[in-house]
Amino acid sequence: MELRCQKKLHGKIDGNVIELGCQSRFCGKRPGLVVLHRFNVQTGELIDTRRFADPVKENGNGARSSVSIRHS
Repeated sequence: MELRCQKKLHGKIDGNVIELGCQSRFCGKRPGLVVLHRFNVQTGELIDTRRFADPVKENGNGARSSVSIRHS
């Protein structure tokens, strides 16, 4: 199940695991990087933290656009 508002995905629930995006620089968030925490829904315990390259970049005028990722 996805937890989202009209503009943004806030998290996902898969069985007993909830995955949430984090905006804290203490967890490694920086421009171009997405940080996701996964928690056990029943205990609230942190399972792990994952970091990924952000597929959305800002262009020169401050607008954000999707970047196509292709495998060659």
